[in-house]
Amino acid sequence: MRIIINFISKIGVDSVSRLLGLLTLPFITRTLGPEGYGAFSYLFVIVSYYGFFIDFGYLNYGTNRLCEKERSEDVIGRIISLQIITAIASYTVILISGLIFLEQDKFLNILLFSLIFIPQIIAIKYFYLASNKLYYNSLAELSGQVVYASLVFTFFAVKPSVTTLIIISVIQAFITGLILFVPYRRNHRLQLDLNLKKNFQTLKEAYKLGLSSKAEGITSSFIILITGMLLTEHAVGLYNSSYKIYIILLTVVQGMSYAMMPVLLKNIKQSSESNRGRASVIFYAFLTAGIILGLITFLFSEKITLVMFGNEFAEAIPILRWFSLTIALWPVVMFIGLMLLALNQFGKLLILTLISMISSVVLSFALIYAFGLTGSAMVLPCVAVITIIGGFILLNGADVTGKTRVSEFISPANFFDGLRDTYFRVKS
Repeated sequence: MRIIINFISKIGVDSVSRLLGLLTLPFITRTLGPEGYGAFSYLFVIVSYYGFFIDFGYLNYGTNRLCEKERSEDVIGRIISLQIITAIASYTVILISGLIFLEQDKFLNILLFSLIFIPQIIAIKYFYLASNKLYYNSLAELSGQVVYASLVFTFFAVKPSVTTLIIISVIQAFITGLILFVPYRRNHRLQLDLNLKKNFQTLKEAYKLGLSSKAEGITSSFIILITGMLLTEHAVGLYNSSYKIYIILLTVVQGMSYAMMPVLLKNIKQSSESNRGRASVIFYAFLTAGIILGLITFLFSEKITLVMFGNEFAEAIPILRWFSLTIALWPVVMFIGLMLLALNQFGKLLILTLISMISSVVLSFALIYAFGLTGSAMVLPCVAVITIIGGFILLNGADVTGKTRVSEFISPANFFDGLRDTYFRVKS
């Protein structure tokens, strides 16, 4: 029952957040145009690479540690201490490289955008995720989105520019982070320790999940980076407008992922016959959600693009159609990742994300060079297919109980057993 409550509450609140995003996105893109919106998106990617080690997979690492009943003061203290040290290093790199290599305007915008590192440190989503209190994360996101929308329709409307949008994005991040951090601090002590040796030990524990998380981020962001390098910021704007729609639609599957993560972490490790059915139900839930969302996106891609962004973004219609295929496939990738995480197969999870990242890097250069903007849109669906094949092989190799093999969770018999088990659990 807790899963259903978490899922419904998260999807409900997140739907409002995404609705606000749907209201602001057309206004921003129409105001800045493809080139201005592309410049903002390009800066965001550059800043994310500067802050590579700040958000280093701590959502999965923290959730996993807390689900294993470690004290939250210890886990959160270790993570935030390490993040503070890496933030100092990141700002040092920005200052040195910016003063030497970057134009003044771009350097100042990157420096301003990098303030987002601070709220990333205090956004302790893993604490509420491990506690099965997903509504805290959702309410924090909603609050940040409300502030963001308010500032877009006031401050940005009066002074529309890339710099203005950067300031608003940083403010949104601070609101989200503070709403997550302040309630925790009222009831818990924060035990910081900036000792380099101890923080290096934390990094050793988290690095596999960290590299997995970053490889996953590079899988999508590298396409934007290479589109900007090989094509133009105008092309980046067209690509990223469709990518935003993809992210918004994928919220449904992400809600399922967050709601089911604690269940998988706690139950799949147990050698129980019911695990086959539960894994099968979760797999088919991911698969069905992806197929439905993908079909809707493909059928209405032209209408979505023109209504959201206007005729100036008409070239983005084929891109969104390619993204509809990604939407149908990517939930399977997410499910495989959750299974490997639940089995504590961090090494194999890292290999899976490296497969995605390397595929994205190679295909970005090849497809964008060969097909231009259409090639940008083709990268992620191809990456999804390669990652699913590799993920199934890795998942079979991770099986030690005979109950988490691919043949088990795709089995219709296990699916119906899982449905029956879920029905009786909810009923009781």
